[in-house]
Amino acid sequence: MRRMKNAMKAVLVLVTLLGFPLVGFGQQDPQFTQYMFNGLLLNPAYAGSKGFSSVSGSHRSQWTGLEGAPVSQTLSFDGNLNRKLAAGFLITNDRLGAQRFTEVSFNSAVRITLSPRTKLAVGISLGATQQTLDGTKLDPAERDDVAIPMGIERAVKPSARVGAYLYSNRFYTGLSVGNVVFFQDGLPTDPKPHLFLTSGGVFDLSRTVKFRPSILLKEDFKGPAALDLNTFLLFHEQIWLGTSFRTTLNIFNNREFATATRLGNALAVLLELHPSPLMRIGYSYDFSLNQLRSYSSHEISLGYNFLQKKYGRMLTPRYF
Repeated sequence: MRRMKNAMKAVLVLVTLLGFPLVGFGQQDPQFTQYMFNGLLLNPAYAGSKGFSSVSGSHRSQWTGLEGAPVSQTLSFDGNLNRKLAAGFLITNDRLGAQRFTEVSFNSAVRITLSPRTKLAVGISLGATQQTLDGTKLDPAERDDVAIPMGIERAVKPSARVGAYLYSNRFYTGLSVGNVVFFQDGLPTDPKPHLFLTSGGVFDLSRTVKFRPSILLKEDFKGPAALDLNTFLLFHEQIWLGTSFRTTLNIFNNREFATATRLGNALAVLLELHPSPLMRIGYSYDFSLNQLRSYSSHEISLGYNFLQKKYGRMLTPRYF
């Protein structure tokens, strides 16, 4: 088998199996299972919402063993500037076959106190994305295909995200839109606007056990929407055990995708440990419920919190 099956074909196979057309109507933002422990990945209004500074990092290997499968990393930091303003930065790197996307963004948020326990934050993220296509990793069937570069091609485009985040110590709801600023070149890799809707809460089952359900809806208005349903049990404020079910929905009744919406189903199990109130360590294991069931995904994450005595204290545990 030729190198075509090494990179280019891997990309085509992955896109086809997911039920998205080749023109790139599918989900473009990197996929992370443990996004619920780092809200800055989805919503700039999340910055500073914990009341202290926080640094988080994660690494994800999707469909391990499949050539050209996605590999993603992220690193973020956010904290309060004062009682109302917060800021942060986010770096994400996503590699899929011969393609690579690297984004650096700066986030800011303003908080409004609605009640002693409830706050509303609005935020904006501005940055840039570098798109790279390594033509040396491709071996097309037609050598004279002018769409395939001979070497490495790079393009840098601006990126932006806006969002709102309503939260307390016991519930949250967030809405954000990503890729709202960019220059289109008419290429399949051009970023498409994405909408993210998140919501969740925490309920006491006993003095030592808490239940934390949450959802995430992702919509790009071109293909099927992605829906994550998550449930966690929290033991003694230190151990999180959870499951996540990911599926697709045909919200806008697009007939082109009506028969493909079932292909995105996946199930994940998650473990999050808190050795101290300031540190967390997470791991998730995903397995597909479709044609990719032979391949699993692994993700690890680390986080550390820095208390800010001047602008906020951990009066009660934070679950979001």
